[in-house]
Amino acid sequence: MKTTEMNKLIRHFDTYFEQNDSTIIHPIVDNGLHIDVLLYSPNEKYSFWKLVTMGASDYKMPPCRQTVGSYNEYIMFVDAAVDLTDKNVFMWYYEKLLTVSTFAYYNQTHITYAHSFEWQNEDPTDEMIAAFIEFPQIMGTTAILKCKLGVLKTVACLQVVLLTKEELEKLMAIGPLAFSDYLYPEDGTMPHFLTEQHRSEKF
Repeated sequence: MKTTEMNKLIRHFDTYFEQNDSTIIHPIVDNGLHIDVLLYSPNEKYSFWKLVTMGASDYKMPPCRQTVGSYNEYIMFVDAAVDLTDKNVFMWYYEKLLTVSTFAYYNQTHITYAHSFEWQNEDPTDEMIAAFIEFPQIMGTTAILKCKLGVLKTVACLQVVLLTKEELEKLMAIGPLAFSDYLYPEDGTMPHFLTEQHRSEKF
């Protein structure tokens, strides 16, 4: 990713997260697509951690008729009670975010809103076996969804929601649009937007 693009992306998230204290986490292994992760701490406006990819949009996805765009970056929201300053704790979330953000690249496919996919975990006790791609509706503004990096390049900023086996089965049963309504209900009940290593009542 060009430095000018990186600066624009950071300013974009600084603006909509209403903070400028992100830490840039560089990839441990570069397997062809260099993706950094921006880590934003909980703040007064949005009292949860924010993890954002920076570099997934270097991959231009193949054409798709119904899509938000040809380039994606991905956002993950994590409960403030999780200690992401602990490297061992952080790495689980980091690796899951990279699994999702490299999926389109490694499979030469197109990923956009309401898409989902699953994977095989090396650890059989790992509860999270799939991801659903959502709009980051918890932010309260749709302006965060698009970031213009250049004349011909606008990035879609999409939320990653990790799913358990049971939640994936629910998604398959009711369909992606109904599942999106479940994640962000319009009746004022609690949204289900936090990424968790172990599912809890906070989701």
